[in-house]
Amino acid sequence: MSSENSRQPVFYAGAFLYNPKTQSVLLHLRDEQVAVHPNQWGFFGGTSENDETPEACVIRELKEELDIDVEKNQLKKLCDYLNEQRGTWRHVFFIESDLEKSAMRLGEGADFDWIPIAKVFEYNLTEKTKRDLKTFLH
Repeated sequence: MSSENSRQPVFYAGAFLYNPKTQSVLLHLRDEQVAVHPNQWGFFGGTSENDETPEACVIRELKEELDIDVEKNQLKKLCDYLNEQRGTWRHVFFIESDLEKSAMRLGEGADFDWIPIAKVFEYNLTEKTKRDLKTFLH
């Protein structure tokens, strides 16, 4: 069997930061140039590369998108499920953090911000972000 055939299928891995002291989540505002969910708020993340694990994928994405270093033991698994619209698995994590916005640097997208959980559903969230945050709150 060739190595091409043994590759695992591409999947999505994403994460958000959660500050329990302020009861807020750090989310990503996608810019208007992206093909999927332009101008909507969602998690930091993306699709896997090579033979990455979901954890390695989300750690890489957080470095690319926020310029922060996250250790695997900081990741808390929220959920994973088949995204039927895209035909790929979706792996979602969160990280408890009280990092100031000024300690991070946006690598892609339009913006990012700490959003109080009490107000998060007032934002223009992607459908999957809404679903996963509801899971987080239950």
